[in-house]
Amino acid sequence: MKKCPSCDRTYPDAELFCETDGTALVNAEPAFAQRSDAGGGADQTTECPVCGGKAQPGEVICNFCGARLVADEPAATPQRPTPPSQPARITPQPTIAPRRVQPTVRSQQFPSSQRLTGQMPEDEPGAPEQGEGRGILGVVGYLVAAIVALAGGAWLALHLSSNGTKVVTQPTPAAIASAAPSTAAPAGPIVALASTIPVQSNDTNSLPERSADEATKVFNNNQKGLADSYTHSLIGDPTLSDGMIVRVVVQPTDGSVASASVVTSTSPNPGLDADVAKQVSGWNFGAASKGGPVQFDLPVIFATSAGDQANIEAQLKTKLAGLNPTEPPEYTSASPSPVAAAPSPAAPSAAETGVGAAPVAPVVPETPVAAMTPAPAPAPTTAARPRHRKIARPAPTPTLQQRVKDAMLANPKLRRVDCYTSGGTVTIFGKVFDDKDKRYAERVAGSVPGVTNVINSLSTDTGDWQIRQNQIASQLSNAGLTNVTIKVIGHDAYLGGTVKNDADKDRAVSITESAAPVHVRTNLITVEPGRVFGF
Repeated sequence: MKKCPSCDRTYPDAELFCETDGTALVNAEPAFAQRSDAGGGADQTTECPVCGGKAQPGEVICNFCGARLVADEPAATPQRPTPPSQPARITPQPTIAPRRVQPTVRSQQFPSSQRLTGQMPEDEPGAPEQGEGRGILGVVGYLVAAIVALAGGAWLALHLSSNGTKVVTQPTPAAIASAAPSTAAPAGPIVALASTIPVQSNDTNSLPERSADEATKVFNNNQKGLADSYTHSLIGDPTLSDGMIVRVVVQPTDGSVASASVVTSTSPNPGLDADVAKQVSGWNFGAASKGGPVQFDLPVIFATSAGDQANIEAQLKTKLAGLNPTEPPEYTSASPSPVAAAPSPAAPSAAETGVGAAPVAPVVPETPVAAMTPAPAPAPTTAARPRHRKIARPAPTPTLQQRVKDAMLANPKLRRVDCYTSGGTVTIFGKVFDDKDKRYAERVAGSVPGVTNVINSLSTDTGDWQIRQNQIASQLSNAGLTNVTIKVIGHDAYLGGTVKNDADKDRAVSITESAAPVHVRTNLITVEPGRVFGF
């Protein structure tokens, strides 16, 4: 190290003049603190000559910059006598030796211990720089250790993940809420069983195949079909939400559904009721070991979002509490009459047989005359019993619901119309072409004998087209294409109007096909570039 004899500032050996006053630098005396003897006074800290950091007695390497704190042993390198100091102040000539200022190099270099103590001048050739080599080796060692530690950590993470090892941590309330399946908020329409209304069953045998848990499993396995029906109903009414009690009667033999009905609902909707009953009629609950038919009451919730589910469930619970047990279901699916339920012909009376209380013989089918062998007829006796007379069975009288359905099927325009009855009130639902056919269907249903009131819940094709057309027009207006006109017929869209450039024309097509399930059949939009200054 060198120092300025005027201001006592220290500089590396490479510097020749002081930066402050230009005084020629002289070799500085070693600034290391002497270690105290074993039996000496109190310990003192050692100051690093490079960075000025404090070190504990006995430390050889500075913890801050890595420079050596003590001089090498005398046996390692022979010391050279310190040259005599130069005069106190020498004013250099600027033209002979200009100053060199290198603060960046001075702050980054790591001088060796020999240069710091003055034992080995920098200009001596062949002098070994042990401290500098040791500092470089220490830095390299630290880097190698850090790389090895990172590689070991990465290997351990891969090993744990490949072996399926799980790190057990304390779950947070947010994690518990997100992991619970009952509290997860699904996206889109929701079809689920009510959480506060249990599934009811009239099974008196307590069969495991007919328990409420098994009914819940069957519902979960067929939940997608109900969701599809609800999604289809949302096309006509995006705000539709409902809660209903679906009653299912299950056969004991094969587990098929004998009948399905909607007992009550929070928002009566004939179309949704019919779709739900149709879906439930195709379920299968599995064969039971014994017993007869079992009836289940399933509380089903149809909600557009998770926030509406609790409100609909509360409304259904209130309506179920006030339900009259004798009240007929809101909707009942038509099921074929079983053969065993058909009425049997009445037995002939004693007056018809003429034999008093004698048992009635079974009817023997007649044998064709051509197949009979001619034989003499037996002589009539008083004990011979007369043959039974065949009684014509009256045809069953069709129900009011069936008569209304037959009247609708007789007209090609009304073949998509269905109905259900409650007393003399008929509710017709389904779809027709336009409002004219909707009014015509109401007149046909009212003309059936026995109908006292008609509730018209029909939807129209033109109405669905108008809904799609309004949706597309709203999207086009929000995009700034206010001069574009739209006409929707079925799944085809027809565009017209004007835009300012071809890019807006293409953008109108993209917006139309993304706003509704339609395809642009004809694009009659004309491009009219804007005039100068907007006139």
